[in-house]
Amino acid sequence: MKLNENRNENRNANQFDVWKFVVYNYPRLGAIRRIPDSLKEAHVKRSAFVFVGVMAALVLIAPSTFAQKQKQWTVGVVIPYEIGWFAGFHAGFQTVTDSQNVKVIFGYHNYQADKETEAVQNLIAQGVDALNVTAVTPQSAEYSCRLANEAGIPIQITESGIAAGKGKPFADVDFDWAAVYKTVAEGLRKDLKGDLSVVWLQGFAGTPPVMQGDKGFKDAIAKLPGIKLATAPQDGQYATAPSLNIMKTLIQSGLKFNVAIGGCQEITEGIIQALKEEGLFGKVTVVTVNGGPMDINNFLKGNLDFALSQSPGLHGMICATNLLAYMNKQTYQKKSYSPVVWVNKNDWKGKYITWKVDESWLPVVDKFVKTGVYDPSLMK
Repeated sequence: MKLNENRNENRNANQFDVWKFVVYNYPRLGAIRRIPDSLKEAHVKRSAFVFVGVMAALVLIAPSTFAQKQKQWTVGVVIPYEIGWFAGFHAGFQTVTDSQNVKVIFGYHNYQADKETEAVQNLIAQGVDALNVTAVTPQSAEYSCRLANEAGIPIQITESGIAAGKGKPFADVDFDWAAVYKTVAEGLRKDLKGDLSVVWLQGFAGTPPVMQGDKGFKDAIAKLPGIKLATAPQDGQYATAPSLNIMKTLIQSGLKFNVAIGGCQEITEGIIQALKEEGLFGKVTVVTVNGGPMDINNFLKGNLDFALSQSPGLHGMICATNLLAYMNKQTYQKKSYSPVVWVNKNDWKGKYITWKVDESWLPVVDKFVKTGVYDPSLMK
């Protein structure tokens, strides 16, 4: 039996070798006009086997091959600059786009409407697939939307609101700034006793967060007993140096107040320095609207009493996830407000929303975009 098996194997091999010879040399075999049927049959069987194998391999590799050829999204993002709050926003946005292999091109306007328009036009010219714009004003937001609409590019507006007009975004993702400062007013009234006289240093005057926050705070204190503004809200320009100078000037003028609110961590830093230099530190309740790294440091040093904690990193992740959900025809929010939390010097460690985010936050963000529910317990 062994001998016969070997002979059969040798015969098959010999037949295949003869077949290869005939096929490759057929044009030159002038005298040979007929190939044995046995050789034809063997070749047909082998060819069928190879064909089936090749097709099976194509079926297996096709999905990955097609996926590799799928077009990569390119998203244009316009923000004022890339320091402080917007450094956190940039990092959060990039965390999401990196996780989905999306290219991002950033443009900047430094709170100048003409620079916003220029940045949007440049990104449109570069052929981006979608835009996310933190506009200078609601009016500039509407114009940016008009430019994007005319170019047929989806646009999402963040942290600016939008004026009435032809320009329309597919989504508006923001903080509810009126509610933010209403929360501050109500939190102070609930947590502090006695009459409250407030000094409030805001960001850039005329920008949407400031305008909306101004209305929210004033509407709230009008309904709350024993709380008032000691003077008109001041323009702290989202910076420490001007805030320090403003606070020193107010103190030296003899203004009486017992609460100071900073519209961002840099402003609050200036307030704290001024209180220390003018001998009022410890006599004035200090509040910040941010909960950023500088605020955390001031909590740790005992310099800060309250914070309205909000995260630009988480906000950036929400904006990116919402935009890509729209692009991928998934559930997204047309109007969304990112979460905030009121914290104090005793409970901030367990409640505040960190500015530094990473992929462990993706489940939290996914649920928020789909349902509007903020659930930090979902962190990986």
